[in-house]
Amino acid sequence: MNARLRRGLSLSGSVVVGLGLLGGVLYWVGWRGVVGQIHALGAVGLVAVVGDVLLAMVAWIVSWWIILRAYGIRLGVGVVTAARLAGYAITYLTPTLYFGGEPVRAMMVTGRTSAPTTRVFATIVVERFLGGLSLLVFVLIGTFYAILSPSVDLMSRRSVVAGVAFITFWILVGLIDFAGNFKWISRAIRLLRHLFPRWRRGLERAATRVSETEDEISYAFREHWKATLLAFAVQLLATFFAYMRPQVFFYFSAARTFGFPQLSLLFTLNLMLSFLLWITPGGVGTSEAALIGIFTLVGVEKGGAVAFSLVFKVFELILVAVGLWCIVRRGLRKMVARRSGPTDSE
Repeated sequence: MNARLRRGLSLSGSVVVGLGLLGGVLYWVGWRGVVGQIHALGAVGLVAVVGDVLLAMVAWIVSWWIILRAYGIRLGVGVVTAARLAGYAITYLTPTLYFGGEPVRAMMVTGRTSAPTTRVFATIVVERFLGGLSLLVFVLIGTFYAILSPSVDLMSRRSVVAGVAFITFWILVGLIDFAGNFKWISRAIRLLRHLFPRWRRGLERAATRVSETEDEISYAFREHWKATLLAFAVQLLATFFAYMRPQVFFYFSAARTFGFPQLSLLFTLNLMLSFLLWITPGGVGTSEAALIGIFTLVGVEKGGAVAFSLVFKVFELILVAVGLWCIVRRGLRKMVARRSGPTDSE
């Protein structure tokens, strides 16, 4: 069985599992209650949900565009938007919510700029790293309230603290490495040459390319620090829109408001469980089941939690579909360019 067939079967299997889990959740919760919650959202509420999703995506695009400009990479807004949506689509559909589409994003701008690939990829790494830092800011606040909340049991508190400590450690390691340009990643790859002498040349080439990318990333913190701070501020704005999602949905569907501690708790627990349970495309089935338990802590019924997840997922999947279309369109353009000959350009 070849690798492509295995990947196809694995994807198909995860889709079936996800849909099966979703069906089980809807049966347990009661699909009529979920539909009723969605209907209660109303037209204005749907517009608010769409606005929340779109504003977060716009902020992500603007953040990356700022970094690209700081590196001297001049790309049109359409190119940047298509590449960011393409990367988002692949990341959304892979077994991890926060990484996966970065190579696709780089591929989407290859040939559109004279900048080396390592520089393009460095801008993507910086943008993702700043996104991680912005998440960490809100997560640390949420962890504080999770520890103090009497509705969170001891085991859950320990799990949250352990997870946040793990994430914080690696983000701080990355921040120190990139800011100081210590090149820990490329050095680690070079050390692997001694363990795997058969792949010595390949590992050396990989370490060289990674070292070049580390140099480029370091520039963001040393030479382009003003643009980096601005991009980070925009990332904080994008994270804020994600943070406010429960407030947006339940304000219009149930005329309910949440306090700052409640929103922080919901955001942190949802983020932690997403890291662990995003094992189906789009987290279908797994995220709905997880949100039932999370929203119970703030007094939201099961149907409301599932409706919240499904409504936002529908509009996220629309962005995913646009991103996939951008990938297909880019592939078709490359195919036409190759057939037209070397004198034709995209």
